[in-house]
Amino acid sequence: MDSLACVDCGDVPEEESSWVYGSRQWTRRPGGHCWSCHQDRKQRLEREAEEQLEAARTANAALRPCWTCRGSIGGEEGSKLELREKAGPDRLECPKCVQARAAQDLGPLVLPVPTKRELVAALVSAWDDPWWEDRVLHAKLYPAKDRV
Repeated sequence: MDSLACVDCGDVPEEESSWVYGSRQWTRRPGGHCWSCHQDRKQRLEREAEEQLEAARTANAALRPCWTCRGSIGGEEGSKLELREKAGPDRLECPKCVQARAAQDLGPLVLPVPTKRELVAALVSAWDDPWWEDRVLHAKLYPAKDRV
């Protein structure tokens, strides 16, 4: 019975190692947790996951919008595709648009090349385009002559 001691609280069962809780049967295993520690751990993990998701939603809301649908770059709240972590700086589309692009076999998103007028205007004043740096980077990585 000592081998069935809970690793968190140290509680040792008196007789049985199996109980029925509602519709579930709980079996205590060596090196495992008692029922109350198992429930506490499960609730703590769920709470931490919810806090992480909320932090990701806040961080993604502060980033630029999705290039295609202009929605949140983290995806639609509550959807299966919603990002559970902060979107990377190179992310251009929400998960739904990325999936739609892949389903249509469109390949990677390549942003439009900044025009000469836009480049000159960016030198003179601050540009308010949230994708400006990415467009300039894409223009360097994918020159206009190589685009299809």
